[in-house]
Amino acid sequence: MFEYVQEREFSKRLEARTMIYVITHGEVEKENLGQLSERGRNQVTELAHSRLVVGVHTLYCSPSKETMETSEMLRKEFECRMEKRDCLEDVKLGFDWNDEEQLREKIPLMWKDETLVSKKGESFADARERIGECMNEIGAKHPGDSVAIVTHPLIATLFFSLVSAAPLDINEWLMTGHASCATYEYANTGWTLLMPPDNSFQSNPSSVADWLPENMFD
Repeated sequence: MFEYVQEREFSKRLEARTMIYVITHGEVEKENLGQLSERGRNQVTELAHSRLVVGVHTLYCSPSKETMETSEMLRKEFECRMEKRDCLEDVKLGFDWNDEEQLREKIPLMWKDETLVSKKGESFADARERIGECMNEIGAKHPGDSVAIVTHPLIATLFFSLVSAAPLDINEWLMTGHASCATYEYANTGWTLLMPPDNSFQSNPSSVADWLPENMFD
């Protein structure tokens, strides 16, 4: 079972706490899904130089091309080991991200009903449970350490909702920045959000809404 906490409990015995940085991949080429755009690579470089992420010894990432490219850039800067995890994959929608018609039709319905499943896909509820179990496993594996996790904006939004106990909101996802970083703390008592997703350090930021076709979900 996934547990969350929103405030530190100083009255209890101190336990080993793990810093978890949840990073979204850089902006992707619209005509070549899976490959970072020039702006996306610059976003990742600025994140690496921002000192927002410190002391990382291990970096986990989704096996997708865009997260692998982002992770490799960060791995070189952080001089840490990198490991792929299938449980960090993006939500399996059952259709491609370049299928504009399906996106317009299905995505808003999935935000309204998190149990809705498209053919050959998974629901937001299932994806949130998957990422929760995955993050618990990673956090428990690194007591007292600092870990970076590179994944997708949709997965990062679902995890944010899981920790904060906030209802799912499509606008949270649409406003999520590429190469943004959120900071969490993991302990045996649960998760604490230390800093929400941030990309204010970037000179040329972009969000999910900027990448999608204009007015797609208006």
